[in-house]
Amino acid sequence: MRPILPLLALLWLPSLQATTMTIGTGGEQGIYYQVIKEFCRLAGKSDPDLKCRLQASSGSIENLRLLQAGGLPYAIVQSDWLYQASHGTGPFSKLPQPELRALFATHAEPFTLVVRADGDISKLDQLKLAPIDMGLKHSGTRQTALALFAALGVAEQDLDLKSVANLAEALCSKQIDAYGLVMGHPNRIVLETAKRCAIHFLPIDGPVRDQLLKGVKYYQRSQVPARIYPGNLKATPTFAIAATLVTNASTTDADVYRLTKAMLSQQTSFNEQTYGYANLFHKARNKIGPVLSIKQHPGATKYFEELKTADKL
Repeated sequence: MRPILPLLALLWLPSLQATTMTIGTGGEQGIYYQVIKEFCRLAGKSDPDLKCRLQASSGSIENLRLLQAGGLPYAIVQSDWLYQASHGTGPFSKLPQPELRALFATHAEPFTLVVRADGDISKLDQLKLAPIDMGLKHSGTRQTALALFAALGVAEQDLDLKSVANLAEALCSKQIDAYGLVMGHPNRIVLETAKRCAIHFLPIDGPVRDQLLKGVKYYQRSQVPARIYPGNLKATPTFAIAATLVTNASTTDADVYRLTKAMLSQQTSFNEQTYGYANLFHKARNKIGPVLSIKQHPGATKYFEELKTADKL
């Protein structure tokens, strides 16, 4: 009867390999939370012993602080904040995080300027004199908006910036003439606005967009996709940051490889009802390369090299 005990031990070995990986997202109603939740669902299909624990947060800045403090092993972060943290610039000049490493970019987040279809604003330079909401003072949206206005030659003090509780209500009731968001589409706030009143998007292209992208690694050409919101049948040109799944250099290659492979090997079944789906980087080759604003973790690089060898990249 003695051989039974070693056999039972072997049967229990798979459970010992079960791993839970905590990932910082954003608010539970936001796109980051939904996108990572969906990637984790797919990871569970590919690697049943791998479990994700989603940790809601206020967004990129909190995620970066938690990564630096060791409070999180993984998080999703905007590429502009990520670049600045990694290089110790902007608000991160005193606390740089050169140890940050990327796994892959999940989706583009176009800078989206929403206006009323029956309003007077049709060009970017008209925003200078109008009441507008460009996010909270220290938010990623505000930073991106100010970069755009700087390209237009407009300083922050020359803008009539508001901070409203409900963007959809404020725009449709004419409390503000425009609002800006840095988010993938479809977007819950924009959908809510479109239900209240007819909306348009202001295009950002030509010399202004070229100036924004010149020498800047964390922006890319993008668009607000067509036919997602009522009355908007054509795509609207703009620029975008890339939401990026990140970790620290100290995270083991084996763990990063396992998570990357588990998340991406099942992506053909990504839920199309997920917020941000239209701007998702569906092809593996679009998740890496120039879209990454920092170095890639070797564990993630290994997975993408395997795809390339198999002619799947």
